[in-house]
Amino acid sequence: MNHTAKILLALVQEAMGWANEHNWSEEELVWGDIFRLAQRQGVLAIVWSAIGKLANEGKLTPEQMPDKALKLQWALSAEKIKNRYNKQRQLAEKLADAFAEEGIDTYVLKGLAISGYYPIPEYRECGDLDCYLATTKEDSEFVCRYDDGNEIAAKIGAKVDIGFYKHSHINYKGLMVENHAFCTAVRGSRDRKALERHLQHLLATMPSEPIEGTHLLRPCADFNALFLTAHSFGHFLTEGIKLRHILDWALLLNAEQNNIDWRSFYEWCDKMHYTKFVDALTAISTEYFGLNIENPLIHTQSDLRDKVLEDIMFGNRSIHNTNASKFKKRLMIIRNRLFGGWKYSELYEKSAVIDTMQMVLAFFFERKPRI
Repeated sequence: MNHTAKILLALVQEAMGWANEHNWSEEELVWGDIFRLAQRQGVLAIVWSAIGKLANEGKLTPEQMPDKALKLQWALSAEKIKNRYNKQRQLAEKLADAFAEEGIDTYVLKGLAISGYYPIPEYRECGDLDCYLATTKEDSEFVCRYDDGNEIAAKIGAKVDIGFYKHSHINYKGLMVENHAFCTAVRGSRDRKALERHLQHLLATMPSEPIEGTHLLRPCADFNALFLTAHSFGHFLTEGIKLRHILDWALLLNAEQNNIDWRSFYEWCDKMHYTKFVDALTAISTEYFGLNIENPLIHTQSDLRDKVLEDIMFGNRSIHNTNASKFKKRLMIIRNRLFGGWKYSELYEKSAVIDTMQMVLAFFFERKPRI
């Protein structure tokens, strides 16, 4: 790992309040490189908060600070991230209010649900609003309200695209919403369907917390732990993830490490072949972020820690955020799966060829999956 990456990790540590003392020379702080890497990794505003903190404490001298032009660019970029977060939050609340009027609960998947764990929630970069819509009836039956959510959104002026089996895309005044019919990808796998049933069971039976008095609900910690793992690992295999994904995991552990059923969690991870991946994320969090783990049930060691971190920092091959056509994106996913190399053999411990073939066959023969 190069020097720029090490300094970036140390600055993220500082922003979280988990940092050790760092002494950097002016020559080491190549701020332009640090800025660009922080931007790629989705932690630009978070690192800016660390710089301000260090400057206020006298740990960065004026000579060590970024030059005036870069400071201005960084400050404006952080403000833009904050403003976008607040706008998304306001629109998400309005949409959840519209759903609530029809008796629909809005469970937030990652994003806004995780940002509350951050020291400055507005500095957690958010893309889409991912949600699962449901109603719990008087007889405790848990009913997905996916179709109703699409109809309600359309009635209040949103554009709705239902072209994908897992979720629809709702564009509500510039807020892109993924309304999930399934929390995770389920096609072509009995194990993934079983995991989906378990996740929905957690939503149905475990209490969810309203996000600051709104109709947006933060699912229980057990759900978030499994969902974050499944979501980030899926992206890691196909296109890579960012440092922000690890930070989400670290902050969830920091706040909820004693509120999660770890035996059940690791049983599911073993069944789904997630264990080596999640162990790497936890080990990165403790070694490079300075996260303190006190719960003895949590795995904190990983032989693949540095290999996973190196791929996250420098091996990202974005697909879903490109302007490529749907067909080209599918080909890119297949390419990355088949040529993922060590990700399958060492981390996932599955055959890339068989796993990809199952995905392709399911695309043609299981267009509308059921769980």
